[in-house]
Amino acid sequence: MSGTQAKVGVIFKSYEPLSAIQAYARQTEESGCTGGFWIAEAYHWFRKYGHESRGCFTTLAAAAMVTRDIPIGLGITSPYMRHPTILASESNAMDELSGGRFIMGLGAGKVGTEYLDLDMEKFTAVKTHTEAIAMIRGVASGEPFSYDGELFRCDMPGVDRQARGLRTEIPVYIGATGPYMQRLAGKIADGVLLPGLTSPGFTRYAREKCWAGAAAVGRELPADFPVGGVILTACSEDGAKAKDATRSYVGTYIINKLRNIKNAVILSSSGLPDETWEPFRAAITAGTEDNVTHLVSDEIQRAFTAISGTPDECLEITQELLDAGLNTPLLEVCGASEEDNLETIRLYGEAVLPRLKPGA
Repeated sequence: MSGTQAKVGVIFKSYEPLSAIQAYARQTEESGCTGGFWIAEAYHWFRKYGHESRGCFTTLAAAAMVTRDIPIGLGITSPYMRHPTILASESNAMDELSGGRFIMGLGAGKVGTEYLDLDMEKFTAVKTHTEAIAMIRGVASGEPFSYDGELFRCDMPGVDRQARGLRTEIPVYIGATGPYMQRLAGKIADGVLLPGLTSPGFTRYAREKCWAGAAAVGRELPADFPVGGVILTACSEDGAKAKDATRSYVGTYIINKLRNIKNAVILSSSGLPDETWEPFRAAITAGTEDNVTHLVSDEIQRAFTAISGTPDECLEITQELLDAGLNTPLLEVCGASEEDNLETIRLYGEAVLPRLKPGA
C-alpha cells in the first residue's frame, strides 16, 4: 500500500441542535478538515438517551449552508427507511445546495430497521444496497431510467441535469460492518465507511474484504480509495477530561455491537480477549446495558483507538489508524458541551492535523 495523505473529517449524529451543527460545520472548515463534515442519521431510538432525532437531510442542509469548500456527507442513512427514488431526489437536492460537494453514505442502520415490518430474509443488506445504489446513480445521471429489480422498481423520465449545471455522478459510499457488505463496497461503491469502534486491526480486515470484492469483478481500486471510519474523538489539553468524554460512547457502541451485529470481528480485531466483553453481556442480560460506562477502561478505549486525550495522544492514535489504511477518519466528536466539541475540532486542527504523516 503506497502512502496517501489522509482526509480527516468530522461527523455528528443528527440529534444535535441545528444551531450547534452549523457551528461545528464552520469550525470544521476553518480547522482545515479536508475530509469534510458528515451527519449520521439519528433514528427515534436515540430518544432513549434524551436526544431528539432529526432528519439527516435537513440537518446536513444546515451544515451545507454555512460551508463553502469541504465535502458534505451522510455517514450513513439507510435505504430501508426511504424508497431509493426518494433517496435519489434528496441526494440530488443536497448536491445542488452544496454546489457539488455531497457524498451519499448508505448502510443498513440496524438501530432504525429493527422497528420496520420488513422481511429481512428477502431484503438482505447486499441486495437492498445493490439495487438502491443502481437507482440513485440512474436518477442522478439525468438519462431516462427504468429499473425492475427483485426489491424495487421505478420508471424515471430524463432531464438534462448537466445543462442546468448539476452533477450527473454523485459519490456513493457504503457503510459496512460485515464482510459481505465490505466486499460489496469494493465491487460497486466509491468508498467504504467503517463503524464506530474501528481499530487498526479492523481497518486491515475491512480493506482486505474491499479489495477482494473488487478483484472478484475485475475492478482495480486506487491506492487512495476512500476507507473511512467513525472514530470517537475528544481532544483537550486536559487528557483525563477528554478520555472521560468518550468513555460512555465507547460503552454504548460495545453494547450495540453485542446486541445487533452478528459479526464479532469488530470486537476481536481490537486485540482484547473475549472475556473482556463478559461484563457487558451480563449487563444486557440484567437489563442494565444503559449503565456500562464504569466498565470501559482506558485500555479498552485505546484498543479501539478512540482518539481521546491530549493533542500528542490524539496524534499518536490517529497516526496508527492512518498507517493501517484508514485514509478518511471521521471524528465523532463527543464532548460534554457545545464548547467542548468546538474546542476538540479547533485543537485537532491546530495541533494534530499539521503533524500527521501520510499513511504507511
